[in-house]
Amino acid sequence: MNQHQILAELANLNPPQTEFNTNAIKRALRLCDEPQFKYQVIHITGTNGKGSTAAFLEAGLLAAGYKIGKYTSPYIHCLNECILVNQQQINDNDLANLYLELKELLKPSSILLSSFEMLTLIMFVYFSRCGIDYLVLETGFGGLDDATNVVDSKYSIITNIALEHTQWLGNSLADIARHKAGIIHNGKTIIANTIPELISAVRARTNNYVKVLEKYNYHSKLDSSRFITRLWFDSSEYQNKYVELGLFGHFQTRNFLAAYEVLQDIGISDATIFAAAKQVKWSGRLQLLQKNPHIITDASHNAAGCQVLVQSLEPFINPEDCVLIASVLRDKDREEMLRLYAKLATTLVVCNLFEQPRATPALELAKLAHGKFAQIHIYNAPNMALIAAKRMKKKFIIISGSTYLLKYFVK
Repeated sequence: MNQHQILAELANLNPPQTEFNTNAIKRALRLCDEPQFKYQVIHITGTNGKGSTAAFLEAGLLAAGYKIGKYTSPYIHCLNECILVNQQQINDNDLANLYLELKELLKPSSILLSSFEMLTLIMFVYFSRCGIDYLVLETGFGGLDDATNVVDSKYSIITNIALEHTQWLGNSLADIARHKAGIIHNGKTIIANTIPELISAVRARTNNYVKVLEKYNYHSKLDSSRFITRLWFDSSEYQNKYVELGLFGHFQTRNFLAAYEVLQDIGISDATIFAAAKQVKWSGRLQLLQKNPHIITDASHNAAGCQVLVQSLEPFINPEDCVLIASVLRDKDREEMLRLYAKLATTLVVCNLFEQPRATPALELAKLAHGKFAQIHIYNAPNMALIAAKRMKKKFIIISGSTYLLKYFVK
């Protein structure tokens, strides 16, 4: 096999197993001499906000001089995006060679891993060999049974919870919270949400936790001209502290505060943390691609994400001046997502993603959107959808939904 074929195989591993737990990857890690215990780990879970929180942590730790590994998902363009050392992606050669090495190592023990499990195993081994100081580790989904939940984390962060992946995590917020709280081990836990079910689930596992929304009295403003978030600390203990966040959205203040609690606990100065936060960018998350018209991409791939998108942009946008390009996966709450999208735009453009079998066909999505938008347009490809949207001469174009859609627009 050539390198391209090797990486394609890695991206499409589907072993004939039905268990959703950490048993297989734990067996694999034992064969690799437990690399996940060779660096400090900051573990992050939540329905939304994991990537932004990880980006704030990565930036702050790098600015303080630490060597940082970061593992996030899903990727937009290629698997390499998931594994970074000091913000540099693992290269194709290292990724392919590590896969072949570990594949051979596991073969005698008949350990079969999914693509995500194998990528997670590669990540742990790669970071061990790179000699990182901290791993900023994002769960795939859930927490308790997630392949990443094989670490003894120094810090665990739970950003928020909402109903998601109910076939695996349960049909109630209490069930979801229990799974998210499953990443809590012996370290300090940081919570950036006040939902009672989550607080209860955390308390069932630890007394060593901080609710940052209660600890830090703050207010924030969105700067739509610079597309940043401005944050002021209001409590007497943190009086006169002000920080500009490179990411846009009131929800980003919660993600930043979760990261801030960890970075401060590690001993990094406010000056270093605040300077780093100002430089943070996160592709495809409320990202301004251009002005005139404003083209904004956002991976709001579920209803909770759409709610945040609306809260962030609704004050600045007249729906008649906006067109929204969308593609949504079949297993999401499509009706609710479309209802929320309609608060931002009177015109909807839907497109097919033929290479993604989980995507809702454009015609089907258009039928679900009927009655919610003044105009609905259907196109076969994302690039055609954007060309059409530009011809409408609106002030805003929002591209949202599946990350599989964003890859056509985000570099």
